Amino acid sequence: MLTPPSFRERTVHGDRRTPSSGRPGRRRRTVRVLSASLLPAAVLALRLNAQSPSADAASTMDGIYTADQARRGEDTYMSICVGCHPAGTYTTQAFKATWSNRTVGDLFTLISQTMPQNEPASLSPQEYAQVIAYILKLNGVPAGRGDIPVDPERLKRIRI
Repeated sequence: MLTPPSFRERTVHGDRRTPSSGRPGRRRRTVRVLSASLLPAAVLALRLNAQSPSADAASTMDGIYTADQARRGEDTYMSICVGCHPAGTYTTQAFKATWSNRTVGDLFTLISQTMPQNEPASLSPQEYAQVIAYILKLNGVPAGRGDIPVDPERLKRIRI
């Protein structure tokens, strides 16, 4: 039984056809065109990806809550949280060390899934954000012109 020559055999014998196209040199041109067009796109994607943490990232020191949001958070805190968590709990060095360089999203997730202890996850997302605003206020973090968002993806980009 006769079998067609392999790609290597055809190339060695001067036939530049590729097994996929059957046309001389087509595969090499396709690879060159793809390489030339994809390389700049890949470089651009890597640059954008390298820049996005600093471009998207925010800090609690950027004024991520309003004074009114912190006031509402204090009301919630005093009526629900203070029985188990005295206000001084959130201004200690241990608290600051635990949350330093973590995100507001981490704090929001922990609080919203585990508190209040007797009824976890029973407050609205806005109420949890308000309590976080109050905790930030207790720690001397400046207020800003907008409320803390309740979108988990946005909260993950805000460093404490």
